[in-house]
Amino acid sequence: MVERFGRYDRTLEPGVHLLKWPMEREAGRVGVRIHQLDLHCETKSKDHVFVDVRVSIQYQANSNFLFEAFYSLESPTRQLTSQTLNVLRSNLPQMDLDDIFSSQDSIALELHRTLNGNMNKYGYTIQHALLTRIHPNDHVKQSMNEMEASKRMKEAMPHKAEAVKIECVKNAEARAERAYLNGVGVARERRAIAKGMRDVVDSVNDSFISTVSSKGVMDLLVLTQYFDVLTSLNGTGSMSWQEKQDAENAVERKGKMANSSLILNYMPATVQQLQRTARECFGGVTEDTIEVENLLDIS
Repeated sequence: MVERFGRYDRTLEPGVHLLKWPMEREAGRVGVRIHQLDLHCETKSKDHVFVDVRVSIQYQANSNFLFEAFYSLESPTRQLTSQTLNVLRSNLPQMDLDDIFSSQDSIALELHRTLNGNMNKYGYTIQHALLTRIHPNDHVKQSMNEMEASKRMKEAMPHKAEAVKIECVKNAEARAERAYLNGVGVARERRAIAKGMRDVVDSVNDSFISTVSSKGVMDLLVLTQYFDVLTSLNGTGSMSWQEKQDAENAVERKGKMANSSLILNYMPATVQQLQRTARECFGGVTEDTIEVENLLDIS
């Protein structure tokens, strides 16, 4: 900017120029590059939450209005600061905190339109007005996070409960199926035992007699069951291979062996006493004969 006798005379473009000193002098220079002004404003929202808002204003001098840009304002940054704070403190208190976060674009657009309209008459153009940060109080942020976490947990609880329900139902169905299959296995085992006894009786009948007394059948059945009980006292006689492995692994994890002892009166008289007790429970001692074909009904 060139002044002649203290009064504005003309504007010089970039390049080499001659001034008629002392009549003319350089009053100053106006840059047309884009400048950025970073501001922060603390204000309160409609729901009484204090918010620290960071704003970046990008502005430049209008090349067609350099005279206004140089002579109109002493400090354009102070003017921009006052205008920006005024716009923010008049608009943000009318909005809730959630609306401030969701309406950043509209707030920035309103700020740009207001600043551009006010600064154009001073020879400046606002290129961009950006809200770079909206920072509420730390306690408010923590509360908002807890509210959102509680909301999502509430939405997840029905799904979790449904999963637990399905797991319980499936476990119950598995236990029922296991019990059913165990029953089927026990029934087949007893039928196989009865069939084996029948085969033995048939062999005896073919060699000696055609019938066998009920006492002999009951004695043989009680004796067989007695041996099975002795076998199962070890704790693994009736377990499957997988159950035995699980039991051994459990003992190894505990780091000690599970010792158990049972003292029995193992004498021939014991077997006879068991046979006599069984016959008394089935209605007393009889000498009636049982056909070989009816042995399967005993099980």
